[in-house]
Amino acid sequence: MAQLSFVTPLAYDWKYAFSAIRSYYAIADEIILGIDRDRISWSGKPFVFDDQALAAFIADVDQAGKIRVIEGNYHGAHWPMANDTGERRELGLACRPGNWVVQIDSDEILLNAGVFKTFMDGLGQDCCVRGLWLPVYKIVGNKALVVAGRAEKTSVATRSPQRYKLSRDTDQAQVDSPLHMLHLTWGRTEEELRQKLTNWSHSRDFDSAAAVNLWRSVTLENYQQLRNLHPMDGPNWPYLEVMDWDAAAVGGGDPVSHIAIANTARAVQGKPVTVLGKTGTGAILVSFGTPR
Repeated sequence: MAQLSFVTPLAYDWKYAFSAIRSYYAIADEIILGIDRDRISWSGKPFVFDDQALAAFIADVDQAGKIRVIEGNYHGAHWPMANDTGERRELGLACRPGNWVVQIDSDEILLNAGVFKTFMDGLGQDCCVRGLWLPVYKIVGNKALVVAGRAEKTSVATRSPQRYKLSRDTDQAQVDSPLHMLHLTWGRTEEELRQKLTNWSHSRDFDSAAAVNLWRSVTLENYQQLRNLHPMDGPNWPYLEVMDWDAAAVGGGDPVSHIAIANTARAVQGKPVTVLGKTGTGAILVSFGTPR
């Protein structure tokens, strides 16, 4: 049986982490949450953090005593990505020796945690394990505009955190897992999006003001006209599809609990789709695209 140490760095969008942690808590053997001790982001900007809210969340959720909070200096390098990579390496090395270190960001929600655990149990060799994102681009009322047309992969796990080279990427052989994650990458309020784009590890990689202006212009009436939306690699986000968004599922400080598709046939017509399962209310969770 694989032993899984989950790591989630916390910063300006720490509230999102509550849903992320809940999504993987059951399969985690230990959980490490990292916070910059000076409350400064990877991009060198101060952020507001509610220590009492985090303590209350841990007291409510962590019945098995899995969670540890580690504070350190995660903003000392000039390059934001160096701070990103350095924090992940430091937190990963604090995990139990020999465990798989699974790095899940605050805005990532595991949609099939049990399937992922079964896969990891059968994985023998050390490697860089990847999962698939279902990126949410924008939420408009009770609708979500999600990226479709291409399966976007990201590194999530390794037994060798000392080999992180760029964020979660290592220099090891890459192995694709069946993990699917809802990625609330840009699916947030305008204020929160601006905050993310000026604080994350890609803050100096593109014109964030232009990206926000494009995001603001996207509506339920014009989203079908837009193509190649990724700010650094346009074709990585080929186009958008609309889904029903279950805002009623939001509660307890969590920005989201799940997405609901009321009319699955309409949403995925003519597109490859992986059915991931159902939520407690019976809503179907899916991931668009075919991995490549």
